[in-house]
Amino acid sequence: MNLNRPHVQARRTPVLSRHARPPRSRSTGRGTYLQRLPLAGFQYHEAARLWPYLRTGQALLLSRELTNPMDRRAVRISWLGEQLGYLPRTENRLASDLLDQGGEVIARIHTLRDTDDPWARIELDLYLTGKG
Repeated sequence: MNLNRPHVQARRTPVLSRHARPPRSRSTGRGTYLQRLPLAGFQYHEAARLWPYLRTGQALLLSRELTNPMDRRAVRISWLGEQLGYLPRTENRLASDLLDQGGEVIARIHTLRDTDDPWARIELDLYLTGKG
């Protein structure tokens, strides 16, 4: 094979140039990261019962609980229709404001710890996935 022929070089150039391009960044599809929080109320809701089925990375539903007498900014955390708990009262302002403004906010399980401390059992990452 004669490599000095122009048409042979022309066929090789596109293949080599493809490898020289920087890789494209890929979207994770998770949205904009907001914050990391523990799950509050693990021991009072269904989180303990559902513990064997929970996995890191699972998406959880966040919804406002406007009639909550203990916390006017209460944000409920649910999975498959079952309440796992709440966002902590001291750190739920951002999520509650976004939800009140029509934003789509989800939580994903970041960490699952088998510990006696209910505040350390489940750690969540919050993401803004739409609007807001």
